Amino acid sequence: MPAPHDQIDPLDDCEWIPARVIFQRLGFEPVPSSELDDFQLRGRLWEFIYAMAGHRFYLCHTDHHGDRTLYTWLSEEWLDQDVADIPPEAEINTEIDASDFGNGLDPIIWLRYFATENERQEFAREHSLKSIPTHEKPKCDRDRWLPEPPGILPEIGDEETFPFDDDLEDDPDPLGLAAIDAHIRGEEDFDEKTSEQLAAITGGESEGWQRPIDQLRKTGSSPIPPDELTDETLTAKLWELLHNLAQSGFYVLHSNHLSDRELYCALWQRGLRDEACLSGKNRVGGWFHDFSGSGSDDDNQLWLRYYASDEERAEESRDWPETPMPPKENPPFNRDWRLPKGPF
Repeated sequence: MPAPHDQIDPLDDCEWIPARVIFQRLGFEPVPSSELDDFQLRGRLWEFIYAMAGHRFYLCHTDHHGDRTLYTWLSEEWLDQDVADIPPEAEINTEIDASDFGNGLDPIIWLRYFATENERQEFAREHSLKSIPTHEKPKCDRDRWLPEPPGILPEIGDEETFPFDDDLEDDPDPLGLAAIDAHIRGEEDFDEKTSEQLAAITGGESEGWQRPIDQLRKTGSSPIPPDELTDETLTAKLWELLHNLAQSGFYVLHSNHLSDRELYCALWQRGLRDEACLSGKNRVGGWFHDFSGSGSDDDNQLWLRYYASDEERAEESRDWPETPMPPKENPPFNRDWRLPKGPF
């Protein structure tokens, strides 16, 4: 009898199969490294990293690898290693340490690039080492932008800084977000207190209302007009754009009814140019651009057709019996499971 999802032990209760098999089952097969030029490589690497996170494989310690080295290792070596085939419902995260190139974790790499000075000295004492590698700055700045497992950080979850569930039930607005939501709906302006709340939620990183394309330009990540991209290169640049938007706290929802080019064009024409409240990457919030959530009749029909559950469709029929119910269909594309997601 299978173990309950909340009691699964990956070592004992799961079949171990090559990671490539899991991703093929999900409909994802990375492009071979040899077929990617430098123009496409970065976007395809982030596509791969977000696909891993979509199945709860989370990378760490990658900054000592260039993009091509990391992509080649992931696509040609790691994918063929056996991993636990953990049911998604178990919500178990797997850490993939990129300082491990198939030979076990390399303490030399960790000491050289990632360990703090205290960790370096403690390691030397514990292993009676007379010397340790000189600390070096990694060649890349990637790790701080990697996807993270969902959930609240321990310091936020501390009882002194975050309410218990009982408190949440008693307080209709425990995080003080009602005024912020009202401002987003255009019902009221920020007062000084609400601005302070927003700064606290975003870690003081929010630059307020701005067009995402302006933020991308400020960070040197201006997107390329879609008409200048071939079908071969557009997908790579789409994933590079999605990653750059996630860095600013902008996330896309419900995109599976759009092709890669349609999604890129929709972002180019509207998503990047409509003002948004960009908070930067943080643990408790983000700006969500929902491609079926404008509230229009057409978008509501899209949502009912492709995204609504059977229960949601039934509820819609009860609440709005005069509204036509479209047939339920599988969307034509399979992207949403691996889109960048806020770690909350």
